[in-house]
Amino acid sequence: MLRGPALACSLVLIASALTSIGGCKRDLGECNLDGQTTDGRAIPGPAAFDIASRVTDGLPMYEGQALVQSTCGDGTFCHAPAAVGANRVGVPAGLNFDVALACTVPFDDCDDQSPPYADRIGRLYGNQSSINSWAEGMIQEIRAGAMPPGEAGVLAENPTPWLRKDGESLLPSIRSEEGQEIVRNWLACQSPVIARTEIATSPEDELQPCASVDDEICVYSGPQGALPAPEWSEIYWSIMFTECVACHGPPNNNDDQNPNNPFGTRIPGGADPSGAAVEALDLSGFDKTNTSDWAGDSYPAVVNASAYTGGVCATFGTLVVPGVSDNSLLLDKMRNNPPACGTVMPPPGSIAEPLIQVVEDWIDLGAPDN
Repeated sequence: MLRGPALACSLVLIASALTSIGGCKRDLGECNLDGQTTDGRAIPGPAAFDIASRVTDGLPMYEGQALVQSTCGDGTFCHAPAAVGANRVGVPAGLNFDVALACTVPFDDCDDQSPPYADRIGRLYGNQSSINSWAEGMIQEIRAGAMPPGEAGVLAENPTPWLRKDGESLLPSIRSEEGQEIVRNWLACQSPVIARTEIATSPEDELQPCASVDDEICVYSGPQGALPAPEWSEIYWSIMFTECVACHGPPNNNDDQNPNNPFGTRIPGGADPSGAAVEALDLSGFDKTNTSDWAGDSYPAVVNASAYTGGVCATFGTLVVPGVSDNSLLLDKMRNNPPACGTVMPPPGSIAEPLIQVVEDWIDLGAPDN
């Protein structure tokens, strides 16, 4: 019997299916592609081609694409391709809303990643088509507060902030009226997606179109801001806490007492309901009500630590070998290329290469606990 989040997700899918049957569709409204209609009339509000950039690495996505990706298709829950078994929380296999970019490195290097670029771009367009098929049901359930559903929605959501095109304000939550209007318009415009990005060579190029290879939309990355220093404390808060602790941390309903928590009072954790990720690698700390010391507490779990003996990487070496990045399994797992064991982490390979390079530099400096 389904209970809690699993039941909620299943009910959302049933309701969406019923509202999408002929005669029951709700009009998604007028499509605002770029601020004006085809006859030149100005349309107020968000446009489907408004670009947001992820604050951690400048990754560009259309605003609606970013909201759906970060709340529905990312990670290992519900509508994410990496979600399997109980982690789908009642969502049928294959019903994926993942619209992550197919390539975030120079195009000549795209096929060095796994799977090949053609497969990844095909997956992106397939999931875009799935979103368009479910668009009417999606917007109704989002407006009703049933999608993303309750506890399952919180676990599935990637809370990393996104900057809007003004470079100052943040993309609102999909649970807000403004966020829902962004998604509605994006769906009404057939869910356009940025498919590929490249690192901007100059500030003038940031968030501007880059060359298309096969009619896909390519946009240069946005401002990356200051990268973290190659120090464990900065790497922990910039990467581990924001990208990894969701799965590699225990369920935690406490409000954080750490005033420097990048998520405010939210303490991530519990996104792996089986607890296997925490057993394999616990990146949290001893005090579950205050994350201030989590970086130092988790350092021994990473440096000179062998791969988890109960997992698929059991015989593949050490997570971080001080001074030897080439032999550090952590880097191999972070990069979106065929890892020595298992799959890329965190799925679907969301850590940008400039940030991974910082981790590599830290390891080659001896991986100090600083």
